Amino acid sequence: MRREITLAALIAIATASGCKENRWVPRGRAEITLSEIKLRGAAEVSRRIDSDESFGQSVLDGIASGDSVWLDVAAQLTPASAAAQASLSIALASALPHAPQKVLSMVDDKYPAEEVCGIPFLKADSNEVISYHTDAVRALGAVKDSSLVNLVGVCRMALDSSRSRRLQRIDPSYIIKNTPPPAPKRSRR
Repeated sequence: MRREITLAALIAIATASGCKENRWVPRGRAEITLSEIKLRGAAEVSRRIDSDESFGQSVLDGIASGDSVWLDVAAQLTPASAAAQASLSIALASALPHAPQKVLSMVDDKYPAEEVCGIPFLKADSNEVISYHTDAVRALGAVKDSSLVNLVGVCRMALDSSRSRRLQRIDPSYIIKNTPPPAPKRSRR
């Protein structure tokens, strides 16, 4: 019996050490962040996202992973600034293809559908836009919660509209057509 317990403990230690924290999903940090929200309050933790770059990036990467505990963190946070709100919307947009029902349940005044479903990524080429759109639409199609039907439709329209706008902006003919003419050269006297 003692030998089995020792063996189980060794396996648990080996497993835990093999599952190291990584940049995308810091192991255990979501639970710590939820505890911090309980102790210090959501407003204080939200302000910390703006002031502590490492903490903020860890939280945003966790939310973007679509992990349910990190999405619980996002649901409790209230962005302290416009920059934090934009960053959280981008993180939720990244999570949308992985956990559409959970992300859609958070869409409201705090996280508007147009921002979360509007392909808000700063740098995206046409392949990334098309791939993200396809994945997000497929994920939205899997949502079966009847209370989210209207929101799925709103999100789908925002995705389609954003896809068209983003691809139009990436298209070289759009760039050439909308490039301002060069300034006239002045002669020196």
